[in-house]
Amino acid sequence: MKMLNFLLVVILCAYANPGFSGVYKHIDEQGNVTYSNVRSTAAAEEVDLPPLVVVPSVDAEGIDDRIRQRRENSIIREQRKEIEHRIAEETTQLEMTRAEYKDGKPDRLGNERNYQRYLDRVERLKNEINAREMSLQALQQELEKIPEIK
Repeated sequence: MKMLNFLLVVILCAYANPGFSGVYKHIDEQGNVTYSNVRSTAAAEEVDLPPLVVVPSVDAEGIDDRIRQRRENSIIREQRKEIEHRIAEETTQLEMTRAEYKDGKPDRLGNERNYQRYLDRVERLKNEINAREMSLQALQQELEKIPEIK
């Protein structure tokens, strides 16, 4: 009985071994191609497959860090862009106010027959120039605090 069991195990191992021997390609009468690990007919030919390419795993933490860094860089670029835009607007307004001020001697307008109205407008323009210059300085300081991203 032991001999029969041993013989049965040997036969099963011998039969199972060809199943691991390779990949077979069979083309039937209709032209259908079938790939299998079992030789279905004598016409099936063994296919020599190239070795598998193993790609190492990707460091997910490294990717997360790069994604986070890109987002931070994008936010910083947007902040710089917004402040630069505000500086450009403030500079334009300052130049227009200075042009109207004309070094303290602006043209009199038609509704300024009263000299005090003219003086009030000159004072308002002077204060506006000072306020815009201070605002421009504050924006420049804010821009200097933001790192430059290339």
